[in-house]
Amino acid sequence: TNRQSFISKKIIEVLTKQREKILLKQKEDHENLIHSIFPPAVGRDLIRRQTHELSKVNSETGCSFDHKNLGHMSLGRLAAQMHHEVTILFTDIVGFTSMSQTVAPQQVMEFLHKLFVRFDELVDRDSLLWK
Repeated sequence: TNRQSFISKKIIEVLTKQREKILLKQKEDHENLIHSIFPPAVGRDLIRRQTHELSKVNSETGCSFDHKNLGHMSLGRLAAQMHHEVTILFTDIVGFTSMSQTVAPQQVMEFLHKLFVRFDELVDRDSLLWK
């Protein structure tokens, strides 16, 4: 009957709006996660590439946005950026975990800054220390 069709249509509209809100929230959470992990330029590029990849998939399949596709997307080709005078140091600082739990974050950052500045000074003194 017309009444049942009308009610069914309204239910479908409400469920569709709820689903869209959920998907938009998941997309926002996904983008926030990307921005919390990567530098801003890399995060923007990843999101732009994923949006482009999703729109390609959706136009080919006729499907709407599906958050399940997000986990299966490649990171794409990110352009490498040149950084001059960069030091990469992998280290295990004895007592760091316990210190970082008992000292204010600002003090931890100051400690790390001083440590890495000293490391850079040592490397500047003797180029054989790094390869």
